[in-house]
Amino acid sequence: MRRISGFAVGWMLVLVAIIALAGGAVMHDVLFAQQLATTRALQQRAMGMAELGVRSGMMQLSAANPPLLDSGDLHPGAAQSDSMRVMLRPGAAHMPPGFSAGRFIARDYEIESTGSSAQGARRVLVQGVTRLEPLSVTAP
Repeated sequence: MRRISGFAVGWMLVLVAIIALAGGAVMHDVLFAQQLATTRALQQRAMGMAELGVRSGMMQLSAANPPLLDSGDLHPGAAQSDSMRVMLRPGAAHMPPGFSAGRFIARDYEIESTGSSAQGARRVLVQGVTRLEPLSVTAP
């Protein structure tokens, strides 16, 4: 009888070891999923900052006064780790169709918006825009 009881204790120890290994694997999977979710959330925040920067650049170009070519780092949200930078690059100027009097030009701009978040998450969006300007405005 003594051998049989020792046999059961051995099987119980093997069962406890298997349960411990399975628990460790589950914890590893949970931690990996949490890191993946955090990275994805930070990437989405960076994309939101980049989209906000494109809209800011469009608003600058729709204003009557000449646009600012580089906004510098802006922190529009509550988190200091979230930032955006908007750069406007003027392109070619040409006579727009239907404006034969020569008083207006159409200037192409490139809006480059960079959104950043914590842990180095970064997104860059580029948008092309054409702006109608009076000829008397000096080219930037």
